[in-house]
Amino acid sequence: MTAGLKDRLLEQLRRFDEDAFVALANKGLLRRAQKDLEKQAATISAEAQDRLELRFGEHTIRFDARGPAQASCSCPAAGVCQHILAAMISLQRMAAPAAADDDAPSAAGGSNAQADLSAALLAIPQAALERHAGAAGYRWAWQFVQDLDLPDDLGLGGDTHLVIDLKRPRLRLRYMGGGVDALIPDTETKQLAKYQVAAVLACRQALGADVMPPPARAKPKTAALDLGKDHALPEDVDNAEAASRVRLRASVQQVLQDCLQLGLSHLSPAMRDRFATLAVWAQGAQYHRLALLLRRVADHVELLLERAAGADEHRLFDELALVHGLLGALASADAKGAAPAHLVGRSRSEYAAASTLELIGVGASAWRSASGYVGLTMMFWSPEEQRFFSCTDARAELQRGFDPLARYKAPGPWSGLGAPQQATGRRVRLVSAQVNAQGRLSGSDTTHVTLQPAGALATHLQPIADWADLLERRAHARRSLLAEPQPLQDWVTLAPARFGAARFDPIRQTLAWPLVDAADRVLHAELVYSPFTEHAIQRIERLQADSLPPGTLLIGRLRPADGAPVLEPLSLVRGGSDNQIDALQFDDAPASSWASKWRQLMGRGAEAPALDAMASAAAAPRDLLALRHWLRERAERGLAEDAVAALDRDREAHRQRCEAAGLTALAQVLGRPVCASQWLAANYVCLQTERLLGRGDDAPA
Repeated sequence: MTAGLKDRLLEQLRRFDEDAFVALANKGLLRRAQKDLEKQAATISAEAQDRLELRFGEHTIRFDARGPAQASCSCPAAGVCQHILAAMISLQRMAAPAAADDDAPSAAGGSNAQADLSAALLAIPQAALERHAGAAGYRWAWQFVQDLDLPDDLGLGGDTHLVIDLKRPRLRLRYMGGGVDALIPDTETKQLAKYQVAAVLACRQALGADVMPPPARAKPKTAALDLGKDHALPEDVDNAEAASRVRLRASVQQVLQDCLQLGLSHLSPAMRDRFATLAVWAQGAQYHRLALLLRRVADHVELLLERAAGADEHRLFDELALVHGLLGALASADAKGAAPAHLVGRSRSEYAAASTLELIGVGASAWRSASGYVGLTMMFWSPEEQRFFSCTDARAELQRGFDPLARYKAPGPWSGLGAPQQATGRRVRLVSAQVNAQGRLSGSDTTHVTLQPAGALATHLQPIADWADLLERRAHARRSLLAEPQPLQDWVTLAPARFGAARFDPIRQTLAWPLVDAADRVLHAELVYSPFTEHAIQRIERLQADSLPPGTLLIGRLRPADGAPVLEPLSLVRGGSDNQIDALQFDDAPASSWASKWRQLMGRGAEAPALDAMASAAAAPRDLLALRHWLRERAERGLAEDAVAALDRDREAHRQRCEAAGLTALAQVLGRPVCASQWLAANYVCLQTERLLGRGDDAPA
């Protein structure tokens, strides 16, 4: 074996630490290897040009140019065994004297190691990446990187070696040098080669290097068959799909224009059927998000035809505008050859194996959906990632024997967890967890749970004490109408300066609970009465009377309400030394409260306090509101040809006002002649402008 190959092996092994060895195998095998090394060490038994052999007891361990991670052993065990680990540790100890001058890696040393390893990743040829994952795998990896929101979805760190964290799905890979196959995942992953190539491409893009697109697909072999004109296959499958998508977008655009020409108050069953048919076409064209929106529009048209209480022409107009905006984004993305996943959508949520998760259980809530499902959702906080995770167990309401409230104290959903109740206020360690891109955990019974005391919970959470900061963060997370929905980003931990008196409004059937920050801004926590929230309502009424101690935190979910968000409370984190979590839906309720008196028709509830002027900072300009009203009113009546001249005069007046108010994007859209497409574009820009101003939470997503 040449000295160069041996030196490269030793250099890589110098960068292995305990975490890297555990990622390569597991803690149990590492302990056994270390125990075996107390009796004897592995010795070099043979050296050749392309391999290095070590002898450890009765077994022979072979290394080659692919690096330590690809070593093999003569024992019958599959994969990395304790003998391979022992040989690697022995080689590492051989390399230690050469690094004796470096007692401990300094911060600068860690930075140099990252720089050297990053340069090594950038030096891997594209041909090696394509060869490692195959043409299809490289194409998948390239599209995977295009869908990432860099730098948020990628973490680069490490001290002695480079640690690459992919956030969606959650996968950590370690790189100590060598080729692309030397990247070691922290957890077993199917089709590892694709993720190894994706990690390299993501690092390249994050570091500003060029990421080469995949080569064009070769024409299918069957295209050369002579099947006759009537049965001829398309010359290029990709082109056929692209052509189908072009025709689909044109058809959807046409039905949108027909709706506006006719007027949203005059739609017919035929219009509903057209949307439903286009939704099926969109699903077949792999436009999953468009298919979902079209199905929703078809359902909304059905509600209008039935004169249902939930029907709303204004809401339908907003949904049509969102479809119009999505069509434009898809057309632009397809023209570039890389439509992001958040625009195309996914046919179903995919759960991927994650490394061990360290979470804190922060409570649970029982719920019922409008579609007739009931369930229990457990909420968790990750101190490491500073984000919320959830796990839901749901059933159809017609399925008897499932009670979400009783589910809180029933066994599962994971092995080692006696009931969801046991996770509340505890540190939860999940092994072999399955998690999707949005942070939802699978209830798979292959996941094992270890519970530990959480200690002072307030030190692990990330509370927000300023409501203006809260609104700014929320607006930043929801800036684009076409951004991929992230429901778990709506969950927050608040630190109110003081709690107001909760009042139950029997007319709205809603409990309103003022939360005041240090600047005397008021955010309302609201709970709509239901059999599932009854206990929480009673508990909140009792808690406000008990004078909550300073430092009490409130965990809940923000939802839109008249432009200013309100909080749906989940649990309290009490101040003091214990910081015990109080799950509001599952605590003992007081014997009597305003809600119970109303329910029994024995008393009169006080009206909930009115929302304060907190939303004024996020209020839309008057000219924008006037334009929205004008667009909606005409969309209901239709864009008749005989009214175009009058509409053009009004359009020019609105354009001038928007331009004077600094709403240049709207002024530009209003500069075009009146037509259905321009009407939808103007409403879309209105919705997007309101979103950027901090309003528009009620816009369709």
